[in-house]
Amino acid sequence: MLFDKASVIIKDGIKLSFDYVPDNLVHREAQMKKMAMLFRSVIDYGGSETAFLTGSVGTGKTATTKRFCADMVDYCARSSIPLDYVIVNCRQRSTESGILLQMIRHFDPAFPDRGFSTQEMLRTARNHIQKSGKRFILVLDEVDVLLKKGSIDLVYQISRFNDDGPVKVSLSMILISQEYVLDKLDESSLSSFKRANVVRFNKYTRDELYDIVLERATLALREDSIHDDAIDLIADNSEEYGDARFAIDLLDKSARIAEDRDEGIVTAEDVRAAKAMIYSVISQSKLEQLDKNRLISLLAICRSIKTKGYVSATAVEKTYAVVCEEYNTAARKHTQFWNYVTDLEKHGFIKTSTHKTDDGPGSSAIHISLQDIPSKVLANKIEAMLEMF
Repeated sequence: MLFDKASVIIKDGIKLSFDYVPDNLVHREAQMKKMAMLFRSVIDYGGSETAFLTGSVGTGKTATTKRFCADMVDYCARSSIPLDYVIVNCRQRSTESGILLQMIRHFDPAFPDRGFSTQEMLRTARNHIQKSGKRFILVLDEVDVLLKKGSIDLVYQISRFNDDGPVKVSLSMILISQEYVLDKLDESSLSSFKRANVVRFNKYTRDELYDIVLERATLALREDSIHDDAIDLIADNSEEYGDARFAIDLLDKSARIAEDRDEGIVTAEDVRAAKAMIYSVISQSKLEQLDKNRLISLLAICRSIKTKGYVSATAVEKTYAVVCEEYNTAARKHTQFWNYVTDLEKHGFIKTSTHKTDDGPGSSAIHISLQDIPSKVLANKIEAMLEMF
């Protein structure tokens, strides 16, 4: 039957979901530490705090916030301190009433979605927090969508909850945005929102992405079901974007492609196939711009690399001589061959990197990798094109 086949690679697909938040967020310890420092007053004496998290897509802003809030709730529970939070995505709830509705329904799921003004909903939200007796954190994710619509007053009104009414409530706020948006707030809002409470999320480095992929593979895949060079290749492919989401998506698709084979292991070929599904820079039109010598050089790389993640430039050059003979073409000398390799990298077909070797301390060699298409698929394309010369 269609769904009877058991997975031989993926043991827990949830761990590859964007919504899954690991207990330990790799390489976001500094941001967690700063947020803990900012929100210490909420724990110690029920104060209200604000924080603004900013960074490009896939840098861990939302995941860090979810982990931080969950950890804070756990800590407070052990200390008998009542604390709660709600996360609202402003792209999904892009109006003031929509945001307040989700906030109120956290306390009262049956609250109607029509018939109340913004001011009435603000009072209702405040009353719920007050009655709950809990210290409360409101997270507005992708808040730039809200502010671009001119909904600045809501941020101000929520930040002033403590000034409204005879009974104090502890309402803290975390704003998350790819863009720096504090300059979109008016002076009244900025007076409540502390400008210094900015937590920045830089793009992940290649080595950081490697660690993230390794951790997710350990959590989601069966033991020994992915080659080390496949993890390396995912990190290399994701380095340009610095995006953990891209890397995790690439791992997920690579594992699912590998499930269709009998080997039971994710290889670099699976990664290249997955990258081609997500985004490939190698198109037929780009291949057609290459002359015969560069096509032969690229074919030599394909044949040398096979299912491996990387192959030494020395091995490729040996294969290049064989392919030249096959296509009745004089093999160029090392310098000219290397010019071909450099040109192929410049146009995005391959990537070169320096790898350590076993020839002695400090020894290294140039290696070549294919980024965006399985070597077998690319080799077939090139062989068909070379028949036309």
